[in-house]
Amino acid sequence: MGLSSVHQFLPALHDGDAIGFEALSLKRFFLSQGIESKIYAYTVDPSLASEAEPLTSYRDREDVKIYHFAIPSPLTDFFLTAKGKKVLIHHNITPSHFFTRFRKDLFRIGHYGRKELKYLKTVTALAVGDSEYNRRELEEAGFLKTAVFPLMVDYSRYVSREPVAVLKELFRDGRFNLLTVGRVVANKRVEDVIKIFFYYKKFIDNDARLFVVGNCRSDEKYYHALLDYVNFFFLSSKDVIFTGHLPEEELLSYYGLADLFITMSEHEGFCLPLVESMIYDLPIVAYDSTAISGTLGGAGMRVKTKDPARVGELLSLLRQDDSLRKGLIHGQQARVKEIRNLSDPGRFLSLLEETLS
Repeated sequence: MGLSSVHQFLPALHDGDAIGFEALSLKRFFLSQGIESKIYAYTVDPSLASEAEPLTSYRDREDVKIYHFAIPSPLTDFFLTAKGKKVLIHHNITPSHFFTRFRKDLFRIGHYGRKELKYLKTVTALAVGDSEYNRRELEEAGFLKTAVFPLMVDYSRYVSREPVAVLKELFRDGRFNLLTVGRVVANKRVEDVIKIFFYYKKFIDNDARLFVVGNCRSDEKYYHALLDYVNFFFLSSKDVIFTGHLPEEELLSYYGLADLFITMSEHEGFCLPLVESMIYDLPIVAYDSTAISGTLGGAGMRVKTKDPARVGELLSLLRQDDSLRKGLIHGQQARVKEIRNLSDPGRFLSLLEETLS
C-alpha cells in the first residue's frame, strides 16, 4: 500500500534557501502523486506564505513526518514525541571546534545540534543524508536505517549565463579570476585560499584576481582577521575582492566571470558551490575533506595538500593545458547529470515506500 500523507517540518522556510527549495520540491512532487503533503515551520518568508503552515496549526496524527535537520531547534522535542513514522534528512551541522576562536554562539549551535542529532536516533525509521559523508555521520550516531539522497538543486536558476552588465564591465578585463564561494566562516579556511592565491600571483601571474563570494557578517572577527591576512601579503582590495552577501543574479554572475573555482574548506555537508561550478563549466580544485569527494564523485581536481606552491602550480597547469581543462570540464558535466538523476524525487518516494510501507 502506498503512502497517503507525508508532511515536512523545518525551523524556517526561506525563499532562495537550498533546504527550502528541496522541501518545496518534495511537497509539490508528493501532491502530484496524490499524496497529501504540507510544510510546517516556525517562521516562513512572506513570499512563501501560501506554501507552508505555522507549526502551531499542526494537529498530530499517524502520518509520515520528515524533519529537515540542520540546526538545533525546539522542533527536535516535537519530533521526539510526535506520532507516526518519522524520517530525518540530515543536512549537517558544522562541528563546534571550528568556532572556538571567533564565535562562541556558533560554537554552542554546533555543540547542541550534534547532541540533538543523537537523541533522534531512537524515534527515526529512516535517516537520510544528502551526501555519503552525512550518511556516515548518521550511522556513527547510531541510526539503524540510513540512505543517501543528494540535495535537490534548482537547475532553472542557471538558465542565464550572462553576468550583469556592471560586473561584466568591471571584471571581464582579461585578468585571470579565481573564485571561492560560501559563508565567510572559519571552517571554509579562506586563509588557505589566500595563501595559494598569493603564491600564484607572485610567482605565476601578477594580474590574477581572487573573488571571495559570500556573507562576511556570519563571523565578523574571522572576516577582519582575513583582511589583516590580505594586508600581511601586501595584496590590495583590487586583488582580493570580498563581495559580501549578494542578490542571486550577482552571485551567479561571479561564476560566469571566473576562470577557476577553488575551495580549501575543511567541513562541508554537501557543498552546493561545487555543483554550481560544474554547471558553469568552471574547472574545480578542492581540498579533499568531508563531503567534497562524495559530491564531486570522480569529477573535478581533489587535492590532499594545501601547500601553496603545489596547488598554485596545479592552477597554472589547468590554465595552460587545454586538453586537461577540457577533460576536467567534461567529467564535471557528466557528474552534474548523475547528481540530477540521483536527486529525482521519484527515487526519494521509492525510498520512503520501501522503508515505511
